Amino acid sequence: METYLISLSLHIAPLFCVFLAAFLQSITGFGLVIVAAPLLMFFYDPKLVIPIMILLATCGNIAQTILLHRECQWKVIGWLLLGAVIGQPLGYQIYAAIPAHYLKILISCVVLVSLAIMQLRQQQIRICPRNTIRTGIAAGIMAMTTGMAGPPVAMYLASTAMTARELRATSIGFFFFSNLVSLATFALGGVSLTPCLHEFIYLLPGLACGILLGQLTFRFFPVHIIKRIIFTLLYFTCFYTIYRVLITM
Repeated sequence: METYLISLSLHIAPLFCVFLAAFLQSITGFGLVIVAAPLLMFFYDPKLVIPIMILLATCGNIAQTILLHRECQWKVIGWLLLGAVIGQPLGYQIYAAIPAHYLKILISCVVLVSLAIMQLRQQQIRICPRNTIRTGIAAGIMAMTTGMAGPPVAMYLASTAMTARELRATSIGFFFFSNLVSLATFALGGVSLTPCLHEFIYLLPGLACGILLGQLTFRFFPVHIIKRIIFTLLYFTCFYTIYRVLITM
């Protein structure tokens, strides 16, 4: 235990990154991977960050899905997952055909334009199987091409008439099941998760504290504030992705 605490003290900076991202996800249903992954890349190899984040996200999402299962829109989650399954093979074909750095810039620009149009129109999107499956397809494509399935889902749900509680619970439920698929893909691909599990254990307290604080303070955040936070995170993700690509070209 003493050894664990000493090692934990050496992880203060990455712990705070995970805490902040977990808090944002706990109040919005979105943001754990998008916020924490770029920050953790300052401390870990990028190839290690992705499975670490999937482990953290799966652990956090399963706890929140159990807590929020009554508020989840399960039909919406089902249609999103169906779309994601359809979109992933297409995303892989796109990924194989287009250089990754060009692809990331293209997708980020598409998301930025979509965000701007949605905010200028100020029009709600109707929840229906067609719109939800299309969103799932976009999420599947982005998952395979950029490693982030969140932006299309967050953008879609935040533009519907969902309440803040339904938005948060449905997002978390979808990400839980999509993360399980990602973990299965890593396992089938022969990727060893042992080094990731070692770091995951040290980052777990930050995840737990962030989720707990979010659960305790969620009721103080009105729905328009939550949606504003979501759109801010989406803009941050797009601009950060473009920045990272440009400095590495």
